[in-house]
Amino acid sequence: MKFLGFLLFVFIFLMAFWCLIFLASTVPYFIFVWLKEGKLENDQIPK
Repeated sequence: MKFLGFLLFVFIFLMAFWCLIFLASTVPYFIFVWLKEGKLENDQIPK
């Protein structure tokens, strides 16, 4: 039973670890795209 709890703990830990890596790699990219799109929209506004 201890071994099963250990496996569950390792699985949850690894899932959280990969989730952090995924967020750390995608969030800055989405922020960059959002800023780029915002600048494009500002440039396209007719004067």
